[in-house]
Amino acid sequence: MRILLTSLFAFLFLHLYAQKTYTPEWESLDSRPTPEWWLDAKFGIFIHWGVYSVPAFTAKGNYAEWYQHSLENNSHKGKVKQFHEVNYGDRSYYDLADDFHAELYNPDDWARLFERAGAKYVVLTSKHHDGFCLWPNEDANRTWGMPWNAEVRGPGRDLVGELFESLNKTKVKPGLYFSLYEWFNPIWQYDKAQYAKEHAMPQLYELIQRYEPWVIWSDGDWDAPSEVWQTPQFMSWLYNESSVKDYIVANDRWGSDTRFRHGGIYTPEYQPDLDFEDHAWEESRGMGASYGYNRHEDAWDYNSAQSLVLHLVDKVSRGGNFLLDIGPDAHGKIPPIMQERLLEIGKWLNINGEAIFNTRRWKTTSQWSAGRRDWKPDPSVKGHIDALLKQTVDPDNGFAVKEVFYTWNPKTKAVYAIFPRYPNDKKLVLKGLQLPATGAEVTFLATKEKVKAENLAGNMVITLPEYNPNKIKSGHAFVVKISGYGDYVAKPKLEVFYDPETVKPTVKLSTSTAGAVIRYTTDGREPSETSPTYTTPLTPATAATIKARAYKPGLIASNVDSVQVKVFRIMPAQNMLREPATGLREELRTIEDEKYTSDKILRGNLERAEDVTKIELDPTCKTGKCGMIWKGYINVPETGGYEFWTTSDDGSILSIDGDVVVNNDGDHGTVEKSGIAHLQKGWHSIRIIYFNSGGDANLKVHYAPLGEAKRSIESAMLGH
Repeated sequence: MRILLTSLFAFLFLHLYAQKTYTPEWESLDSRPTPEWWLDAKFGIFIHWGVYSVPAFTAKGNYAEWYQHSLENNSHKGKVKQFHEVNYGDRSYYDLADDFHAELYNPDDWARLFERAGAKYVVLTSKHHDGFCLWPNEDANRTWGMPWNAEVRGPGRDLVGELFESLNKTKVKPGLYFSLYEWFNPIWQYDKAQYAKEHAMPQLYELIQRYEPWVIWSDGDWDAPSEVWQTPQFMSWLYNESSVKDYIVANDRWGSDTRFRHGGIYTPEYQPDLDFEDHAWEESRGMGASYGYNRHEDAWDYNSAQSLVLHLVDKVSRGGNFLLDIGPDAHGKIPPIMQERLLEIGKWLNINGEAIFNTRRWKTTSQWSAGRRDWKPDPSVKGHIDALLKQTVDPDNGFAVKEVFYTWNPKTKAVYAIFPRYPNDKKLVLKGLQLPATGAEVTFLATKEKVKAENLAGNMVITLPEYNPNKIKSGHAFVVKISGYGDYVAKPKLEVFYDPETVKPTVKLSTSTAGAVIRYTTDGREPSETSPTYTTPLTPATAATIKARAYKPGLIASNVDSVQVKVFRIMPAQNMLREPATGLREELRTIEDEKYTSDKILRGNLERAEDVTKIELDPTCKTGKCGMIWKGYINVPETGGYEFWTTSDDGSILSIDGDVVVNNDGDHGTVEKSGIAHLQKGWHSIRIIYFNSGGDANLKVHYAPLGEAKRSIESAMLGH
């Protein structure tokens, strides 16, 4: 009877899941659950391969797959252009496609390697920003006016189809990367909307229908919003009508308005500090500093096998996946150093894989030692420095390390403690953890032997066996499994709402664990089982730090969550002697220092100043380092609360009447942040600071009365 009921429940779940319709609006599309297979998979392999694999060159620390862009823009102090002239003379980048032979490409060998590495899925670049397609696509030939796909130029093969055929013989799921934009596509440069409609989107639909991938990983989205790309319509079709609708995993790069906000999984790249506790995510990175193969890199520029294992562990402990990139050469061979790293990861996973696969983020992600946790590389030190090794096995004096990483399998009720360094005294101390009164079985995975565990001074202390390298063959990191342990109460959710007119705060607390009791404090102290019980929304009259923890008998208490509650004074309108002229004063600034920051921009060299009616980046900011300042006044239509947003790559700061309202400062990719101000009807001073420290550039500024949809600031609202 139990088997029958389980089967019936599974059938009904799948039936209901399949029946839901996703409309082409982000609110609907974002509600689609991430397929469980991907959440279980944890480890994937990215492959950057194309015409750029022929030169396979860039200045160290940069992306070799951007070779054409670097060549055309004379980037990296002319190093790429000089390399090209020496090695290829007057041949264009397009001519290099004839040297992309892939004559040693054996997709069966690749597939076997990926399987031995322990990877569960693969994402191949079907097309990068140069527009060259690794599959036989006629749109590429037509749009470019020349053969521009791998079947009719270079290899003379369907590189995508062959790899998919080989991967389908294994348990490794095949997926595809696809660049929406193409740097120098003639239609793109003339009409972005036409390019999206007539070129990019037909290619994307063809890829899905022809190859039926498990992952579609979009990129090259940042120069146009999703409305121009028509990606909401594509994703609605993908989730509702396509043959892969029940299992496809999509990412978040579908327009300048979507990264880290809409789509599917969030996809930071080379950003190990980013964390998305409540959303599926995956960090990608190469083994060196590039995705595409860079022959300029040396052995010491590559991450060690231990570093890559710890990168995997670190991301999985925080609920993410790891998409590790390799860059094959133009002959179709994966460089031996990359093969070796993959095989080492595979050996480690053969022993410890149960601590990675099928796990989820636990209530505690890691355990730190004493010391500072703000380690940053010294910019004066040249060469590759592995930050994760500094934070685990090779710390600088005075800095803390992550002693233990935790993962959790909710189905088998097992917690895994993963530790990079074997303790000299064989005592593994798990701080603040306690064995249940009924006990728990603790296993050392490297040898499969049961080990002693006991509660001492508020900690769980595990006695490990003598370290014997002949028996313990997983030296990159070690794992103990604590069975029948780890069920915990979900962390409370704290939400602050501000009244649109009075801007007074209301705080609501909730937890997804049924029957749990929430205890809270309003003075910043840690809540305990004797703290006040939450029953109705809180309405603090003064600024406060509210902390909450949830409890339920038989479960481990939740982590503490907190929120800062602000009380906003009304900011009076300014008395204007005259009606301001429409628009803002815009300044373009540069600095002589190599490192751009908001503070330095304020003291920088003034290159240009003019009056403008809208906030948009100067063309020089889109191609290199720069700083910009807009200042003047904003006319608020009604007294009340207002929210302001900046979306920027890199940093931005928005101030009203001299107070910082939005602090989106820092050297980062596209990030959106917001802030609230209580404003009296009338004119208020406004200043926006922006800088691009190099690479991609982006700035969008929005506002809205509290509780309403954000909108662009109309030019009529601005004055100077």
